[in-house]
Amino acid sequence: MRPIVLTLVIALGAVGCSNDRESSAVVRPPTTFEGQPESLTTVPDSGSNDAVPTTTLRLTDPTGITAAELCAGVMLVEPTPQIDTDLLPETSGVVYSRTVDGRMYAHNDSGNLPRLFGIGEGSTVDAVWTVGTALLDWEDIAIAGSTLYFADTGDNLHIRPTVRLIASSEPDGSGATLDDLKFWSFTFAEGRLDTEAVMVDVDGAEAVLITKGIDSPAGVYVLPLTDSSDAVTLERVAEFDIGESISAADLSADGRVIAVRTPTRVLLFDRPATSSMAEALTGEPCEAASAPERQGEAIALHPDGRGYTTLSERESATRNDFRLPES
Repeated sequence: MRPIVLTLVIALGAVGCSNDRESSAVVRPPTTFEGQPESLTTVPDSGSNDAVPTTTLRLTDPTGITAAELCAGVMLVEPTPQIDTDLLPETSGVVYSRTVDGRMYAHNDSGNLPRLFGIGEGSTVDAVWTVGTALLDWEDIAIAGSTLYFADTGDNLHIRPTVRLIASSEPDGSGATLDDLKFWSFTFAEGRLDTEAVMVDVDGAEAVLITKGIDSPAGVYVLPLTDSSDAVTLERVAEFDIGESISAADLSADGRVIAVRTPTRVLLFDRPATSSMAEALTGEPCEAASAPERQGEAIALHPDGRGYTTLSERESATRNDFRLPES
């Protein structure tokens, strides 16, 4: 495995109300490792009791399958069908339904219509919905219960004053417009950043966003999903440098495993039952199987916890399913 540098940032405030707040943070020296990283622990500033935001995990049906088991055992399922690139020319985010067996949701990147696609077995698009808002630069999609979350957070040129997370109830049937939407607008304390990865906790209480991290370490940010409609400023709570940009992330249905995707790699993190998602990202990842993809863009963990799906964008995009062998 290539070297990975993990750095934990202890922010005095995870969320601020404006860019005028003075930033006070304690940065832990980075840990560089070959192979498995050393565990990182939270070391708060001696003058503060604050640390990486914590949320006690509420699990209703844990699968018991760990990141290490997936990394050691998943295999690519053949054949690998091609996605319909007439409808999905730039697949940017995918996630599995928690209510419809086998249903995977997908969306396109910027420059396309604001639509949600339902993909059944194989690569067939069997449902299409219009989302009743603009598609500025949708980069990822997450799910909690029966609610979908679109990360309209892409900002390659660093020109957007705010970015946003969009929530919609999971649709019924096909063809309807999804217009019962909720929005959270935010920016980052460091300024305008490009963000392609989002996860929402199993109880829908908070989202974690990971910046792309091309020229600098990828930053981890926590967005509380409150009822407030005010724009907020997010403080960096952790960061890591894996030598590649971050293109997607996903949280397992039981909340116990986190997947982080790069254009060429899949990293899996275990999440202890008492840890927040942000805390789990400072733990020890393992590298799981991946397939050569022209532009590896998306990842979705399977609802039963026994595998994951990766997709590439652009032409000749294939659906690559990785599964643990059946016992």
